[in-house]
Amino acid sequence: MKKSTSVTLILLMAFFSNLAISGKLYRWVDAQGNVSFSDKVPPKDSSRKRETLNESGRTIATKDAAKTPAQLKQAKKVLAVQQLQIKLLTKQLAQDSALLKTFQSEADMDSQFNSKISMLNSHISIAESQSDTLKKQLITHQKSAANYERNGKTIPTKTLSNIESSQGQFDRNRAEIAKLQHQKVDLKKQLILDKGRFKALTTQTNAPSAIDQNSISSLAMGEVYCAQNCLELWRSASTFVASNSNMPIIYTSEHLLLTQNPRLSQQISLNLTKDKRVERTSIYLDLRCADSKGGKETCKSQRTSQIIHEFQQLSH
Repeated sequence: MKKSTSVTLILLMAFFSNLAISGKLYRWVDAQGNVSFSDKVPPKDSSRKRETLNESGRTIATKDAAKTPAQLKQAKKVLAVQQLQIKLLTKQLAQDSALLKTFQSEADMDSQFNSKISMLNSHISIAESQSDTLKKQLITHQKSAANYERNGKTIPTKTLSNIESSQGQFDRNRAEIAKLQHQKVDLKKQLILDKGRFKALTTQTNAPSAIDQNSISSLAMGEVYCAQNCLELWRSASTFVASNSNMPIIYTSEHLLLTQNPRLSQQISLNLTKDKRVERTSIYLDLRCADSKGGKETCKSQRTSQIIHEFQQLSH
């Protein structure tokens, strides 16, 4: 028995020694499930996953199997979401930088807000005064026209023109007042958003300056969408990531949530991307794994599929 084992080891060593001389060592599983070794891969197996081995028979590189048309389509979709992430992050980082350069504290924001509101109130007050004057002019012209009608006379063209002109000026004045009032509402909303963002930026650590590409992407990607009440869905998706990712969250914004890039084989990074369109808003969950043999297996594991499946239930 001992002699037989020794012979087997000698044969294997000789096999790998011969392959090492050729400079190419490949291992793959054929269509019948048989493990094959050779310095050349037959054309019929060229699209299969294969490993490159060293002279000791250890894997030093892996080439994935050629993607199917469906996988190529999915890979294109994943890439599009990652490109959107880069675009959103670049834009948000510029906005964050401007916010931090403009304000030193939330008190500064309140001060600027109050100043702008005071200016708008002044404009509204002037416009309201003009509105009263225009309304009186319009009523005067309308009364003049009514007198002509009561006396059975034709209303002069000039009077009709004055009514039309006064009505137009009055309508434009009221529209301007409405616009100024709307600006006040927008300023209040922006103040709330800016304060929330400022607080997040001053408490957030390890914020990325770019999307970390030192990992591999899973073809599995989740998507939930909404036409309304999207804020609640985004909160649910964020909670889902916090509960299911084994990597810490390092960046959040209105449209992005990023977790730390994976380094170990069993780690999975979960990221959220909000794509706001006219017809609906989509929230994508993409997964990234460590750029290693073990990481690739993790990205294709049952656990990954389960995460995507559970994420899809958020929109139900």
